[in-house]
Amino acid sequence: MNYFKTILTLAVAQLKSLGRNYIYVFFMVIMPVMFVLLFGMLYSNSNSFSQDAAIFNESKTEVGKQISTNLLKNLVKSDDNKKGVFNQKEVKDFADAQERMIRGEVDVIIKFPKNFGEIAQTGKPKGEVEVIYRAGNSSTGQVTAGVLEKAMSEVDTRMGREPAHFTVKSTESAQEGLTNFDFAISGLLGYTLMMIGLMGISNAVPEDKKTGALKRIHASPVTSAQYLLGYCLAFIVLGLIALTIQFAVAIFVFDWQMRGDWLTLIIFMFFSLVMLFGTGLAVGGWAKDEQQASGLANLVMFPLMFLSGTFVPRFLMPDFFQRLTDFVPLTPVNDGIRMIATENYGFAQLLPQIGIIGLWLIVLYVLAIKVFRWE
Repeated sequence: MNYFKTILTLAVAQLKSLGRNYIYVFFMVIMPVMFVLLFGMLYSNSNSFSQDAAIFNESKTEVGKQISTNLLKNLVKSDDNKKGVFNQKEVKDFADAQERMIRGEVDVIIKFPKNFGEIAQTGKPKGEVEVIYRAGNSSTGQVTAGVLEKAMSEVDTRMGREPAHFTVKSTESAQEGLTNFDFAISGLLGYTLMMIGLMGISNAVPEDKKTGALKRIHASPVTSAQYLLGYCLAFIVLGLIALTIQFAVAIFVFDWQMRGDWLTLIIFMFFSLVMLFGTGLAVGGWAKDEQQASGLANLVMFPLMFLSGTFVPRFLMPDFFQRLTDFVPLTPVNDGIRMIATENYGFAQLLPQIGIIGLWLIVLYVLAIKVFRWE
């Protein structure tokens, strides 16, 4: 009982100390909330047209193939057509395209059906192109349909007939896709966990080394485990404050919809934070002073941020680079938060992410123990 009481006493004392340190409060609490406000204003109400499209040209008629090929040649961006409207995304099949659209990697699916280009009773070809867009993103579907309607109207005109033989049908996907803000908030939650786990501990421990507090604790009945657990508990409380404000701003200001299970999200984020504490302990335990710790922490932090999809979705990176960043410590954290919050994933579906986090947890804590210095 006294063991845990000591930890709680240390945590309360350290939390009071952190509360008096305005730098910690700014970087651990205020800055993450500022990022939510910034990205929320940029993305939550954005209705700008995105040009990423999965295209299926299934026309079986010779005329249909010819017309659809010429249309796509003019509308799809390529090395020979820099002014094209659509960026064609490579997908395996229609189901893969729908899955990518849910994840925000594809904005619309354009489908030329098998009967496109069939000869009508007038003796001239006809056809209807289907545009499928994400639920809640009707502006993208409308703009895409408008572009195709204009292009096919020109085909009708060149064939000397009134526009209507070639038409466009817009269909909203039954499954709601991700918005830019959905990606942003998932990455920002991961960013907050990184700041608490890495930047907090890595600077606090060297500060105690400098003041001699760590040396005095080492000589007292307080064990190193109690000392470190007390610090971790203090930063967990600080993280809870930051995350609570972030969730409140996202939900009540920007109407963010949590589609997964809250308990699953909380447990996963706590497990991720325990792993990220390992990075802070390794850096702070090795560093002799705050200056050395700050430099090393920044060296670790920036690759973690920019290679893990914290601010920019990883699917925008080249494929080979995405595979390399799969094993960056923060990548499974961001991916897991996004999958829970936006796709309602459970622990069974998150086993790959949990496995990578668990592996990093072991590696980081073994490293922290090996390099830890009391002075």
